[in-house]
Amino acid sequence: MFTLGVVSYLNALPLYRTLESSGKVKLIPVVPSKLAELLDAGKVDVAMMPIIDHLRGVGDGIVGNACIGATGAVRSVRMHANVAPEQIRTVAADTSSHTSVALLHVLLKDLYGIEPEFIDHKPDLDQMLQTCDAALIIGDTALEIAESPLKSTFMLDLAEGWQQLTGLSFVFAAWIARKGLSASQKEELAALLNSGRDDGLANLKQVVEENIIPTAMSKTQIEDYLRHSIEFTITPAHQAGITEFQRRASLHGLV
Repeated sequence: MFTLGVVSYLNALPLYRTLESSGKVKLIPVVPSKLAELLDAGKVDVAMMPIIDHLRGVGDGIVGNACIGATGAVRSVRMHANVAPEQIRTVAADTSSHTSVALLHVLLKDLYGIEPEFIDHKPDLDQMLQTCDAALIIGDTALEIAESPLKSTFMLDLAEGWQQLTGLSFVFAAWIARKGLSASQKEELAALLNSGRDDGLANLKQVVEENIIPTAMSKTQIEDYLRHSIEFTITPAHQAGITEFQRRASLHGLV
């Protein structure tokens, strides 16, 4: 049996939900920023890990071709601001995802020519915007805000901003293996994880119907998000996005 580190967000559900009942895996759900620690400690065999941690050398490479990605607006990774982007001096950041924080650094520098101060903050948009010029919100909280009336002067969807900047798809997270797995174990894992993704997408309506993650969103809204905003397979366009993100993150001293 393999142990999988997974994120407790709606966007990961199709990747592991059918595997959960297969008896072949054990799941450990945590926020994305904790996965690298689990992987390094050998507490999980593979983790749906922020891609920036992979680019920083955590783990032993991508296993299979399942991912959490987007081409254009992703809806669940957004920066809200009280001022025009060029006037942003401080950003309150939900640090649950290392990738989103690094991506926002890149976008603000390369799209708008600014390097604001990032300040850790719990994910409460109203409080964040009282404290700072802008706020980075990710995951289900961001998605719920996306479904409500806009509460800020300016909004940047990070995947949409990435496409505007580069013309490429973006990968937020992928399955990363721990060091020490044999080639045959990684091969078995890749087949299992790809199959889990395919089964999850083939039975998406049931996956949504059986969702146990607390959310204010309706099942219709969740299914629409998973069908139309999130991409679950690393294509050549996504791989090109990973390579370009690594190049830009390296230029900015983020990897």
